[in-house]
Amino acid sequence: MRNEQIVEFDIESASFIEDKHEEKVVSTSNLFFKTTDYLNRFLAVIAGMALMSMMLLIVFNSIKRMYSDPIAGTVEIVSWLGAITGIFALGYAQLNKGHVYIDMLLDKFPSMLQRIIHTFMNVLSASFFLVAAWQLLLFGLNLGSNGVVSQTIQFSFYPIVIFSSIGFIGLVLAIVKETILIWKEAS
Repeated sequence: MRNEQIVEFDIESASFIEDKHEEKVVSTSNLFFKTTDYLNRFLAVIAGMALMSMMLLIVFNSIKRMYSDPIAGTVEIVSWLGAITGIFALGYAQLNKGHVYIDMLLDKFPSMLQRIIHTFMNVLSASFFLVAAWQLLLFGLNLGSNGVVSQTIQFSFYPIVIFSSIGFIGLVLAIVKETILIWKEAS
């Protein structure tokens, strides 16, 4: 279950040539796989824009602070952007094997047992993040119905909380896709 993904770069065509084994597995993909990939790429783009916005806000605020008052609510805005960056990047990182995976003990087991353990851990992870998404959605709806606003800039931030649950849904879909691919590769 190691990440033995081989990626080559062809300078003439300026595109990536993926490993042939991975290409065979992905070519049998269905609508679920494509939707999962698209959703997580879209969320990763939003995470990247949030990260860039966070960086620009901090730099602009630091420069502005030298000449006048700082921007009100910078800490709140940076916190929200940081949450969006982290949560929306989870599924993309899962699809691209960007998370830490320690397999020292797992490699010693037979291939079938490795797949069973990996599947069990994925089911556990997907269940946890599905509950997290559900609770985050309920928390956001509760914030909206109670009219909660931020302290400094008085911004109603419940939509950010609700949209953050979509990031966890993207992660759950990526985990399900990974589990399906584990068993497809075995056959």
